[in-house]
Amino acid sequence: MFSNLFFSTLPLFALVFIGYSLGKFSLFNDSEAKVFTKLVGLVVLPALGIKIIGNFNYEFINWKLYFCYLLGQGIIYFIAFTIAKKFFNRSTPECIIIGLVSCSSNHLFFIYPIVLVEFAAKDIVPIETVIAADFITVGLSVCALDFTTQNKLDVKKALIKQMKNPAFIGLILGLIIYHSSINLPESVNRLINFLCDSGVPLTLLGMGILLSYKTDSTQIQLSFLITFLKLFGFLIVLTIIIWLSGITFTDAKTTLMLSSAPIGAMALIFASIYNVKTDAVVRSGILTYIIALFLIPFVGSVF
Repeated sequence: MFSNLFFSTLPLFALVFIGYSLGKFSLFNDSEAKVFTKLVGLVVLPALGIKIIGNFNYEFINWKLYFCYLLGQGIIYFIAFTIAKKFFNRSTPECIIIGLVSCSSNHLFFIYPIVLVEFAAKDIVPIETVIAADFITVGLSVCALDFTTQNKLDVKKALIKQMKNPAFIGLILGLIIYHSSINLPESVNRLINFLCDSGVPLTLLGMGILLSYKTDSTQIQLSFLITFLKLFGFLIVLTIIIWLSGITFTDAKTTLMLSSAPIGAMALIFASIYNVKTDAVVRSGILTYIIALFLIPFVGSVF
C-alpha cells in the first residue's frame, strides 16, 4: 500500500514543486495563482458533481458509518474554528476556512485511487458516500463565507447568491443526472472529464506558487494546528465514535483511512475566491501530504 501511495503521489509533489519554482522566480504571482484556484472552484467543482454524484452507487451504502464520519467531521470543524477564533484571534471567514480544511480530506485524488486497487466494492462505497456528501459540507461553508464576508449583513442577498454556489450547483446537477437516468452524449462526457482532470494540476500549481511567498509565525502555528487536527485529531475522534457506535473496525477501515488523509483542496480554493489568507492552508497541505504517506498505510494495517 505504501508503494502504491508513494508512486501515485509523486506527480502531485512534482506539480507543487513546479508551482513553487514559478513563484520563486517571479514567473507567476499570488494573484495569478488565485486565478487557477478560482477556475477550479467555479468551473471544475460543478463538473465533479455531475461526474461523481450522477454515477453514485447506493448498493452497499452504510448510513450509520457515514453519520459517524459526519459527526467526527463536525467536531473537528468546531474545535478548529474555536481555537482559531479564541486563541489566534482570526477573522470569522478565516476561521471558517481553517475549520473546513481541518476536517476535509483529499479523498478524490489521494485515498480513492488506492482503495480501488486494495479493497472490494463494499469497502469503496463509504469513500464514495463521503465524496458525494462533501458537496453539502463545502456548499454550507461557502454559504457561511457569503454571510460573513459582507460589509453589511443582507440575508436576502446572501441567500440569492447561493444560486451561484458552485458546490450546490454540482450537487443539484449530479442529483438530476442520477435520478433521471439521463445518458449524456459522449461529447458532453468527454468535456466533463476534461474539466475534472484539470482540477488537480491547477490547484497544486496554485498551491506551489502561494507556498513560495514568505509568511508570519502565526500562519506557521496555524498550519501545525491544522495538520495535527486533520491527521491525528480526526482519526482519534472518529475511532472513538465508531467504537461507541458498535461498528466493527473491519467495516470502517477505509473510512478511518480517509480520516488520516491529507487536507482537501476546497478550502484553499474558496480561501482564494473570498480573499482569505491562504498561508496556513498551503503549508498544512505539504505537511499533511508527507505525513499521510506513512500514516495511511499504518492505519490500513492496524485496523
